[in-house]
Amino acid sequence: MQAVIMAGGFGTRLRPLTNNIPKPMVPIANKPILEHIINLLKTHDIKNYVVLLFFMPEVIKEELGDGSKYGVKIQYVVPDQDYGTAGAVKLAEKYIKDKFVVISGDVLTDFNLTEISDFHKKKKTIAALALYRSNNPLQFGIVLTDKNDRIVRFLEKPSSSEVFSDTINTGIYFFNKEIFKHIPEGENYDFSKDLFPSLLKNKIPLYGHKTDGYWRDVGNLDEYIEANMDVLKGKLSYIKASGDGNCISKNSKVDKDAIIENSIIGDNVVVEKDVIIRNSVLWKNIRVSSDSRLLFDVVGSNCFIGKGTRINDYVFIGENCSIGNNVFISSSLKIWDSKQIENNQKVTRSLIYDDRFFTDLFTDSRITGLSNLQINPEFGAKLGSVYGAFIGQGKNVIVARDSDYISNMIKRSITSGLMSAGVNVIDSQVIPIPMLRQELKSGEGAGGIFVRKSPFDGRSSDIIFFDKDGRDLSGNKTKSIERLFFSEEYKRADFEKVGFIKFQERTNEKYTKHFLSCLDLPAIRKNRFNIVIDYSYGIASTIFPNILGEFDCEVVSLSAHLDSKKVTRPIEEYQSSQEHFTFVVKSLKYDFGFMIDAGGEKIWMSTAAGKLLEGDRFLVIVLKMFLMVTKNVKKIAVPVQATGEIDIVAKEFGVEVVRVKNTHYSMMMACDDTDVKFVGGTRGGFLFPEFLYATDGIFSVAKIIELIARSGVSIDELDKNTPGLFLLKENLICSKEYKGSIMRKFMEDNTKYRQELIDGVKIFIDKNTTVLCIPDTDRNIIHLNVESDTQQKAVKYMKEYKKKIEKYLTKNDLT
Repeated sequence: MQAVIMAGGFGTRLRPLTNNIPKPMVPIANKPILEHIINLLKTHDIKNYVVLLFFMPEVIKEELGDGSKYGVKIQYVVPDQDYGTAGAVKLAEKYIKDKFVVISGDVLTDFNLTEISDFHKKKKTIAALALYRSNNPLQFGIVLTDKNDRIVRFLEKPSSSEVFSDTINTGIYFFNKEIFKHIPEGENYDFSKDLFPSLLKNKIPLYGHKTDGYWRDVGNLDEYIEANMDVLKGKLSYIKASGDGNCISKNSKVDKDAIIENSIIGDNVVVEKDVIIRNSVLWKNIRVSSDSRLLFDVVGSNCFIGKGTRINDYVFIGENCSIGNNVFISSSLKIWDSKQIENNQKVTRSLIYDDRFFTDLFTDSRITGLSNLQINPEFGAKLGSVYGAFIGQGKNVIVARDSDYISNMIKRSITSGLMSAGVNVIDSQVIPIPMLRQELKSGEGAGGIFVRKSPFDGRSSDIIFFDKDGRDLSGNKTKSIERLFFSEEYKRADFEKVGFIKFQERTNEKYTKHFLSCLDLPAIRKNRFNIVIDYSYGIASTIFPNILGEFDCEVVSLSAHLDSKKVTRPIEEYQSSQEHFTFVVKSLKYDFGFMIDAGGEKIWMSTAAGKLLEGDRFLVIVLKMFLMVTKNVKKIAVPVQATGEIDIVAKEFGVEVVRVKNTHYSMMMACDDTDVKFVGGTRGGFLFPEFLYATDGIFSVAKIIELIARSGVSIDELDKNTPGLFLLKENLICSKEYKGSIMRKFMEDNTKYRQELIDGVKIFIDKNTTVLCIPDTDRNIIHLNVESDTQQKAVKYMKEYKKKIEKYLTKNDLT
């Protein structure tokens, strides 16, 4: 048996500890992680290795040599570019003789590799994966196996709504050599994203061995310190710490009056009298002067800490730092390499930048944070510089905002950062998001940024990023920006290449021209509708009135001026405004009315009778009108959560329903299929691909007016005559660590029903009865949606499945 050790990791999230060494060389209990992996492999009589390198390869080669000092044989492969995990292993093919194990050089584990190897041989399979149950599966690939341990589903790093199991892929694989036939040469090819899905698609058996023991991906600073603490607690069977609860190098000097508790002290460390060190990791060549205090910290090599200094918990100090006497360092900070802190200083911010506020920046393509606290001018300038470095010097970026004055401040700080990176800024000032998308779609910029007050929390601001075609920024691109932000490895432009700023002209004119060209104006004008429009004090009030002038309609406008204080409203005020809106429509005896959200993306409708149409029912009514007047529609797309009434209507017109995840990005991507002519959400957002592959509340209102005109229907009558189902929704409290377990149990207990795993788990009990269980992306809740053709059945199944999930939430039932 041979081993391929993947040791090319950058360790970006471990900085500043990995500024000068690759991630596999970071010490755990005074030995590099890679050395612990070698010792584990030796324990199971695996002594012939191919080590894959990439980042700082010379550091690892110098430390390990040919392996003789460890009693093993080591050969190296250094790829000339990033080939992905499987593509890199492909480069080791010439050294592999038969069966081999692939293991990461930066995980800490004591798995019984012999047991997994025996399982691989017993199953006579091309590949066996070591699996492990995790309380937080979101960071890893999740795996579902059948009763024979055959893998039936695999998903790499899921979002919260995609979690269907708590069983994760540990990155430890046992292969037969024939696996190389399935890996293309010279291509970027990943195990999780490419190889395993391909094998499953081609029905080549993959098996997973659920493994007990210890396993931790040392992927960030918190994981690193916890891993060291776990070693001291004896959680890894083959790594022995000293019996007194510490791991102290024999080459170090600790004064007899110093107190060291549950800590790791490296080579050539001097700890003077009256020092207290608890739950900390000190690398090598460090002096801690008398009467200093360290609690839950990590100190890199070659550092000096002066007398009487206090370092609070979760401070990570890079190499070659000098900290003076009587210094106080607050919790949760990073001190980069070679920093000098003078005597008596109080350090409350990380040096160079303050990352305390965000562990992850993006939710989809949006960053949301507390206004002027998390999202402040310094943050905006840094973010602009990072995004500018990502986009590239000389490119154009379009920026815009809502009417809020804090949005203006943040937009200007982002603009400064963009220009400092050599990017030119086109400032569209105050416009709706759909109009910004249209500008990008026409080729005006390499990307776009919109800043607004959060519609969900008046204390927060949103920064939304768009790709060059106006679509939401993809997950791969947001992750790249995030890596740059946290690693802080981005360059500003030389002074002569700083970008310029110019203000956008004729934006409204271009938008209006395209807008009107996508409508049947004669049909609208012929009907001379009486309409109420509520603008919610948003940006649409500055644009839509001029467009409505082309419709020959009688219009009464409500909330039709900009008011940044009312962009976000309490739920009571929001409900009151809706009641007032429907009352006005009914009292005036107008044909119908629309309410547009402050951002100009989502809408609600009032019928002539004053009934508010929203959510699923609104979607059904609009879809039916669309199909009544639009010929040769093959497909429409809606989220998984959308009512089954959609399928009833679609069947009536012979149209295929494509179900997607309930995210704006997924709905936009559905528009890539040219057969999809309509995409509708469950929250008042509609996408008409012939106009724009994104939600535009203003155009949606106009399009629905056109649909009413062309169909000649009464909305009240259409609502009355369209069959309905009974949809019940409940939210169940569920902490983050149990979500994966809940979804796994839900799937396992409902295998007799057809299941759909696009977003959460949806089961089909009968023709018109479905149960959807889906974890919330942000909150500690599970959504349970039950729909049926009778209220009695819907109530029955809601009670039944609510009771099941509540039972799952007891610890004894999550095994």
